[in-house]
Amino acid sequence: MVGRRWCARLLGVGLAVAAVGGCSAGPARPARAGTPPVPQSFQAESVARQEFGLLAGGGWAQAWSLWDSSGQQAITQADFVELNTECRPALGVPYVIDQSDKVDQDTVRVDWRQGSQRGSNTVVYTLGSWRFVPDAASLTAYRTGVDRLVTARRAAGSCH
Repeated sequence: MVGRRWCARLLGVGLAVAAVGGCSAGPARPARAGTPPVPQSFQAESVARQEFGLLAGGGWAQAWSLWDSSGQQAITQADFVELNTECRPALGVPYVIDQSDKVDQDTVRVDWRQGSQRGSNTVVYTLGSWRFVPDAASLTAYRTGVDRLVTARRAAGSCH
């Protein structure tokens, strides 16, 4: 009987403390209507990992769909798929992200390596989502067209 009373009092005190503690914080403020969510930089690295996984696995159309508008304007999705089908990069070699740094609220820089290759890309927060940005050299190369790029890659021995 004493044990039950003690438990009941303890439960009552716990509920009272919880009730008082819950009231002291005040009501939660709802997000303002029309206020965009704050981008989370860990989501940017997730997009980069997804991009690199797709590239390493041959998912070129899906990889292209993660790009920002500058990348998508440099080469169409169909041409990107054709380029990588005609001059296939090494598949199955994973990309490893060595480091990611938040440049500003809307930009994250990702340093990576794939085998002996190393590079850096950015992921930008635009129109409510994180988008992968192909590096400047790749964008310039894409603008030359698929035929020229395939010829250049074959000459360099980078087709597999």
